[in-house]
Amino acid sequence: MSIVEKAAEKLKALPPEAQAPKLAAHEESETHPAAAVPASTRAASTVERLQERARTTEQSVEVVPPWHIDRVALKRMGLVPADAAAERRLADELRGVKRPLLANATDKGAAPIAHAKRIMVTSAEPSEGKTFTAVNLALSLAREADFEVLLVDGDIPKSDITRVFGLGGQPGLMDVLADEKLAPSDVVIQTDVPNLLVVPAGQQNPLAAELFRSRRMEHVFEEFGGRHRRRLLVFDSSPLLATPESQVLASHMGQVVMVVAAGRTGRQAVASALEKVSDLPYVGLVLNKSSLPAAMGYYGSQSHYLKALKGGA
Repeated sequence: MSIVEKAAEKLKALPPEAQAPKLAAHEESETHPAAAVPASTRAASTVERLQERARTTEQSVEVVPPWHIDRVALKRMGLVPADAAAERRLADELRGVKRPLLANATDKGAAPIAHAKRIMVTSAEPSEGKTFTAVNLALSLAREADFEVLLVDGDIPKSDITRVFGLGGQPGLMDVLADEKLAPSDVVIQTDVPNLLVVPAGQQNPLAAELFRSRRMEHVFEEFGGRHRRRLLVFDSSPLLATPESQVLASHMGQVVMVVAAGRTGRQAVASALEKVSDLPYVGLVLNKSSLPAAMGYYGSQSHYLKALKGGA
């Protein structure tokens, strides 16, 4: 029973004289029409107003169920392990990837890092496995007891996170950047995976790079994570050599995880991509799609393999 309903019940229980005190003799005149209304009628009217307010309040509180993450669909798309053995191998590899990220995020690294709770996952070129890495890294971080994770789709041209989670048409990052009337919290979606929230890419915008560079961007990022001390932000970014907005997004980050595809990404491409983020305090490299067997400490499932290669500037 709400506070308003309790007040209505208490008002009903009171005697009529207590429910509506009589007006003073000099007030009971034609200038006070309320004096002509019986006390019981006024009390009933008050009770009805309280009850109506209670009903309106209850109707205005809408409980939004968490967004369902379809793991079967993710398996079909090769974004999560297909079997238990592969899942265990991936979990082991991700522990090595996330260990330095968590150390930096909790100020236990070699040196303090500004915005260390903002982690961008990117690559030099397309099709190197960055979305695969971003999804599984976010799921792994969400299993940490002390944190919740906000996975943000920052790859505006492709919007793979939005697509694979079935969030097409939902307002997202671009919408909140373009419309200052929209609150950042309005585009944060609670999922049915414990400690995992998602922000879709939102509507395509030709001024994506300019919006990423705006003061509004920093405000949105502060609202996404700054007010929540337990929250880690994981951004799935477009490739560093493919779009200008990926480099701008990196400038807002504290940590970058760059995915390198074994046998695919050329040395020159890796070097050029690293140059784009050379001023950031932490850049970690992750090897993906390696042909080495899982027994050697690599993860393998549907041609996706992860291995932490390097951490540091």
